[in-house]
Amino acid sequence: MFDFFKKRSEIEELANLLQMLSNFLVEVGEESWAKWFAQDSQRVHLLDFYGVEHALLAFGGMGSINDLVIHPMNRHQVHEAEVEAANEKLRNLLSQVFALAHKLKHEEIKARGGKS
Repeated sequence: MFDFFKKRSEIEELANLLQMLSNFLVEVGEESWAKWFAQDSQRVHLLDFYGVEHALLAFGGMGSINDLVIHPMNRHQVHEAEVEAANEKLRNLLSQVFALAHKLKHEEIKARGGKS
């Protein structure tokens, strides 16, 4: 089993990043994805490893978080002049979340002896 206590700072960092991502998505009016990541943040904060796994599920396939473009024509609450900065912030947060969640999942698999 994954030793959350040895990785406490990384786990707290991931929970915080997930919450920051959720908060940002709420700000721009992307409620569905905001709820997804808020729930994952809560799970990770409670040391529930499913939050890590579930967060990573958002990144795969058609209709994934990777396809999201923040833009007023997508009914997001941003002005045209803010589109580039908003999408840059989104990509930065997503990159950080993915990298840390992927690292923690890899370590969990390794701790289980390579079995997923």
